[in-house]
Amino acid sequence: MHQFSLEVGLVVRRGSQQLEFLSLLDGNKIQLQDQRTRMVQVMKLSRFYADVMSKKIQPVISYVTDAGTQDVEGTSTRAIFDISSMNSKDRTELERRINWVRALRKRSITRGQIHRIDVARKEIAAALGDHSPPGVSTLVVWMRKYELSASNPAALLSGNRNRRRNRKLSLPVEEVIRKVLRSVYLTRAKNTLRHTHEQILLDLKRLARAKKIEECEAKVSLATVSRRLAEFGPYERDKARHGPGYARAKFRTSVEGSQAIRAMQRLECDHTLLNWVVICDRTGLPLGRPTLTIIVDAMSGYVVGLYVSFYGPGITSVLNVLKNSIRPKDELTEAAGTSQPWIAFGIGETLVLDNGMEFHAKVFQMAAWELGIDLEYCRVRTPWLKPHVERFFANLDHFSLVKGRVRKPIANVINIDPKEDAAILFSDFFRGLIKFVVDVYPFELNERKLCTPYESFQESISTLRPPVLQWSMDQLDLIAAMRTELTVGSGGIELRGISYSSSDVLAMKKDVAHSFKTAVKWNPDDMSFIYLQHPLSKSWLPVPSIRPDYTDGLSWNQHLLIRKHAKDKHVQGGHVEQLIRARQELHELWMNGIARGNRVRDMRTCARFSGLSSSQVLMPEMSPVPLLPAAKMLSKEDFVSPPADDIEPFESFVMRSTR
Repeated sequence: MHQFSLEVGLVVRRGSQQLEFLSLLDGNKIQLQDQRTRMVQVMKLSRFYADVMSKKIQPVISYVTDAGTQDVEGTSTRAIFDISSMNSKDRTELERRINWVRALRKRSITRGQIHRIDVARKEIAAALGDHSPPGVSTLVVWMRKYELSASNPAALLSGNRNRRRNRKLSLPVEEVIRKVLRSVYLTRAKNTLRHTHEQILLDLKRLARAKKIEECEAKVSLATVSRRLAEFGPYERDKARHGPGYARAKFRTSVEGSQAIRAMQRLECDHTLLNWVVICDRTGLPLGRPTLTIIVDAMSGYVVGLYVSFYGPGITSVLNVLKNSIRPKDELTEAAGTSQPWIAFGIGETLVLDNGMEFHAKVFQMAAWELGIDLEYCRVRTPWLKPHVERFFANLDHFSLVKGRVRKPIANVINIDPKEDAAILFSDFFRGLIKFVVDVYPFELNERKLCTPYESFQESISTLRPPVLQWSMDQLDLIAAMRTELTVGSGGIELRGISYSSSDVLAMKKDVAHSFKTAVKWNPDDMSFIYLQHPLSKSWLPVPSIRPDYTDGLSWNQHLLIRKHAKDKHVQGGHVEQLIRARQELHELWMNGIARGNRVRDMRTCARFSGLSSSQVLMPEMSPVPLLPAAKMLSKEDFVSPPADDIEPFESFVMRSTR
């Protein structure tokens, strides 16, 4: 028996916490101390023992009790045996054997006392009314099995219960049946079983004419062929006749709770295209149709992080949703005005992904190495392997934002006027989205678990060690940036009509050459600066734009749209001035289009949502942190340069953003 006592030295495990017993208080309460954080917890003794019985609390360090019994981890296992599922014949035989063994043990007879067993056999047979008593050797075997199995009745069951019968058909006939079943029935031709039976009879007749089998063996019934077919199993039959994909989908089984046993252990990540068109609060420029990327905890279904991209799914979206899942999100809930906190933060253990190209990118794998996260890829066309994120996407229809929603045209139905409701402001969209993620979805009752995702996540996270956070996100920012090769000339670096330069670029040119070609990276969410790679040291230098009045708060998609408008309208002027005038025209066009009126927006509130999206709604003069990071050189050891990313063609961007 495994025993313990409430004394100094007792250490138990509850989830990932290691708790040490401190003292027994009045009122049948005990004090437990977390060995990692030194936080003292008070628990009722009845609750403690109930958790011990339910295996929620288990011993960690063994010790010797006063009785001298050493406590060790683990428990003995017994075979689960249900007598009610046996037929009456087997149950009667089991009862007979148990009565014989118990009768011998009541007389203090051990299995080695052969003579005493032989003497007591007649007396026990008369008492039990057994007219055909077992032999001495049989009784010895029964007693040995019963004692070695810790008095488990299943040990006395006869081994003949599940013995397979000998087949009456000869081996050549069995081989013909199996061969024809595989070549005729278990194929994509999907022949009927009766046709297969006819082919078997023809082959058996040929063997009989060749004198390889007897004439009487050349006849088998359709029922016999059906029984031989059942030996292949339903999964193998469907796999052979319909293909592995059909069989996998038909026989899939959800194993709830067997994969994730604690919060932040398995995180499911995926994208979906939302049915809204979003407008920037500050500039009035269309941001496009958003793509939502979320991370959901697999144990509870609680949303851990989200990110909205306006340039489709990609490596940038995945890395930014990772950054959002790690950071505490109190400022976001305060800005959105939620009534509940967003309690998920920290680095998870395993990220469950599908087979999108962005998830298999080398730069994403390097980011996982940086964070210490394991990557697990689901099989193709198996969405049930990450059901929680799919369930969240299915519930997005409850996200009741009417304005800005893209709807499918329906015949004989009056559609909403696009001039009135074709767009929604950035701040309205994010307030509704965060409220849905924090206040609505986590409190929907799970009918199977009978608890909400919020309760399940909170209960599990309270038993775990403190969350792990990241000291710096510089590596992830560089990995997420877009990349190309550009020439550094007398005017600095020019990227699609925007010039970047600084005194550090001049110093770099003196070390390298007056004009050279090197790698350039830029954040698609913020075009106010770029990263320039030193050709010799391979380090990266932040370089600001020479026209911050145009680039502050400008995204890559907005810049491409402004260039397209300037080209179509043939706006005259000198380069950047041309773009500024085109930007103002678009601003006036879209502000009038959505009937903005005298509506005033709190720009500081909108600024808090900028980290969740590929849009910059922050006014430069209201920025709580500098838009341009301090000019520092990142060494080659700090970052491994990823391969070049293709820049999306402008024509495809315009078609996608207006679709």
